Amino acid sequence: MIIQQTTYSDIETLKKWFPDRESAYLWAGPGLDFPFTTESFLQSIRWQEIPSYSLYNAENCFAGFGQYYKKSGRCHLARLVIAPDLRGKGYGQWFFPQLIAIGMQDLAVNEASLFVLRHNDVAVGCYSALGFRVEQYPEGHEVYDGVDYMVFKRVD
Repeated sequence: MIIQQTTYSDIETLKKWFPDRESAYLWAGPGLDFPFTTESFLQSIRWQEIPSYSLYNAENCFAGFGQYYKKSGRCHLARLVIAPDLRGKGYGQWFFPQLIAIGMQDLAVNEASLFVLRHNDVAVGCYSALGFRVEQYPEGHEVYDGVDYMVFKRVD
């Protein structure tokens, strides 16, 4: 598997992974309008404003997507997703730590964070298995109903 910066072609495929309002909300929260156009999708995910990476599997198929940026002194992960037909096969367990390592090195930080909908059991399980733990929201940050803030601390 390889990770590379996201291309426009990846975005076209990515949009198809969210065929309804529920799947779009589960992935991106309230910041992604549905239905979306290509332009509104690109604007909502801030593609080309923040680092965006794609996972390609051994067959060179687009298999995952994720972004990061600096928030509260941490590498904050955003809009993490694995292709619908590849979920539950360990792709997230491989991709997300790689993305964390890239982001923490790029941002020169030792911790990562993310928001996750509390009822998204699969995502919560994946992040917990990677070492993320639920913590208090950063000071001054708006608290979202039903959303947990999770933090990963690198142990050297």
